[in-house]
Amino acid sequence: MWLVMPRRDVADGFFRIQMLVALGLSVLLVLLFQSSAFRTGAASAVRDLTGAAASDLEFQNATKAVAWLQKLAFAAAVTAYPGHIFWKLGRRGPGTLCIWLLGLFSLGALLFQSSQVMRKVPVWHQMLADISSAAVLGATLTGMLLGHWYLTTPTMSLRPLKWFCPVLGIAAVARCLVTCLSLSVAGWESVDLVRGLWLGLRLFGGILVPAATAILVHRILLYRNTQSATGVLFAALILVFMGEMAASLLEQDLAVPF
Repeated sequence: MWLVMPRRDVADGFFRIQMLVALGLSVLLVLLFQSSAFRTGAASAVRDLTGAAASDLEFQNATKAVAWLQKLAFAAAVTAYPGHIFWKLGRRGPGTLCIWLLGLFSLGALLFQSSQVMRKVPVWHQMLADISSAAVLGATLTGMLLGHWYLTTPTMSLRPLKWFCPVLGIAAVARCLVTCLSLSVAGWESVDLVRGLWLGLRLFGGILVPAATAILVHRILLYRNTQSATGVLFAALILVFMGEMAASLLEQDLAVPF
């Protein structure tokens, strides 16, 4: 979202703080992937579609996949550290280059992970599900954080914050299409009471809430009330997290991305 959003009207300090957040998350990922317990768990989680135990080759491939994801997370951390310095000094050119590199590493890690997951759907279906999920989360989170920045820079143009409204709506529609496609693959007969509760939370928190938020924030910004818009985005973010966690539970249970 940093990469595709209109950055010209956003203060340098916003991206400086975001680079620090990206640095902390990237380092956390590197340490997580370095854990022997995580590597063992990732390899043990590999199963074929019949539920049988994975072969030694599949264990090795899972371990190699974790190693590659760790390298991409490390590259993101190495990029984020000078990135925050560039934005602190007001060097928008090198800072923008760091945003491009971070976007490249993050998207590469997302697509690589999607290609390694063993599911009952084609790779393109898994990638579309992961990308649309990242778009909903990214638009909600980045929009909320940008809204907070108007508290320190109230004279900043509203154009960047308004930009997130249609993007969030499009992401919610894309996520809805993927979920409907996944339901056609899994079949309604697989949805029992517990899975139905997860699916309801997924539809409400991960699809309906972002779509409604896009409309509400757009209407609120007509009155230039950035604080109320930020509050709506903050509340929506909590529900979006819940919806995505419910989707993760369904994916782990049914081997279909929701």
